[in-house]
Amino acid sequence: MMSTATILWLSCSWTPLLIWWTLRNSARFKKNIVVGVTFPREAREDVQVKALLTSYRHLQLACAIVLVAAALGGAATGTVRAWAGSSMFCWSVWILVVCIVPEVIYALTNRRLAALKDERGWRPRGAAAQRVTVADIGAAAQSYPRVSSIWFVLICAASLVPVLLDRDNVVIYLLFAACVLMMWAIFRWCYRNRSEVVDDNTALTQTLTRIRRRAWARVFLVAAASFAFMSWAQLLFQGSTNLYFIGMMLPCTVLGIVAFATEMRVRSLQERLTKASGEGFYVDEDDHWIFGIFYYNPDDAELIVNERVGINTSINLARPAGKAIVVALACSLLCLPVTGAFMAEEFGAPVTLELSEQTIRAHHLLTTYEIDMADVVSVELVDQLPKMTRTFGGASETFLEGNFSSDAYGSLKVCLDPEVGPWLLVRTRSGTTYLLGASDTAQTETVYEEVPSALVDA
Repeated sequence: MMSTATILWLSCSWTPLLIWWTLRNSARFKKNIVVGVTFPREAREDVQVKALLTSYRHLQLACAIVLVAAALGGAATGTVRAWAGSSMFCWSVWILVVCIVPEVIYALTNRRLAALKDERGWRPRGAAAQRVTVADIGAAAQSYPRVSSIWFVLICAASLVPVLLDRDNVVIYLLFAACVLMMWAIFRWCYRNRSEVVDDNTALTQTLTRIRRRAWARVFLVAAASFAFMSWAQLLFQGSTNLYFIGMMLPCTVLGIVAFATEMRVRSLQERLTKASGEGFYVDEDDHWIFGIFYYNPDDAELIVNERVGINTSINLARPAGKAIVVALACSLLCLPVTGAFMAEEFGAPVTLELSEQTIRAHHLLTTYEIDMADVVSVELVDQLPKMTRTFGGASETFLEGNFSSDAYGSLKVCLDPEVGPWLLVRTRSGTTYLLGASDTAQTETVYEEVPSALVDA
């Protein structure tokens, strides 16, 4: 069986390829924009522009290859238990690098293209030196079909049905329902109703706007349905580890495929429909986009703004809330190595078990179970772990902790090392059943030998 560290490395190893494919696509002209810089139509055949774009593609490809190779190397080291903690820390640093380095390549190329644009004087005809915000009033006045919120209500209701059938995992089902509502909230409020203005062609603006809105709705409906499916998977497959894993991963995979395919489809349509643009009047908002990535427009009162290409949204850094959000996101990203250090500690920390002062105490880092012997009904020595499904807690090849369910013993509170047996099955008068075991076999056997006398004293 693969180690947790190896699974994490392999499950993320494709991420650099996805980022590479997306950023590589940014080197194709869409809405007169390439790598975040707006050019006139004549620039598409310019030798220097082509050379910069070719260099950009090569750098992004090289970056992706190096990052994937590093991930495969990390997956190999993760198979060695002694290196599991270090592998987890390296994984967190790798994630940080994956998020930053490709964007740095994008930003540097954006600056080079912007410098070339200024050098050639490629500005839209009649553009003023000061900041200008462009809007197509005619297109904005058009009514566009909207996806009814009723669909999200129905999906949320479907995600709550398992609550009626399984009262032991109500919190989990409520979390899935909350995720459905979150998808509705993002769909409803994180899309700015702004027309996709490219030039003075109102019909083109209306077409691009409809395409974007439909794509946005499709992605979030699928996202909401995915969480509802997970809720049902929790109900139906909690007795089978393999089916449970498939039930959780399948909707995530489908959502990822739908989101990526939708993004690429919208980009393809934007490219095809705007091929003839870029002559005469065309929209150039480059001054509002720092490195082609960050939106900063003091004249825009909105916090949320649509990305110029694709279907994503961005934050207006000119707004105080925008600055706060970006700072919070940056801090979260930079804290990844701290998370990795904690995970390394968690993977390296042993599970301990002791009987002290009439109390059985099982401990692993942040998880501690203390059982008063006066509440103990029986203690059994188990040589083989039952098949269990985690409902809440942590699991890896070095520890299992939290709440689990088992056909053999029902609901369990678990704190043990799955690779070191035997284990103790402790039943209490309160109805709670514990499955405990130390990373040191001697600790488990010592507690089991001391239990009879402790029960007599209790």
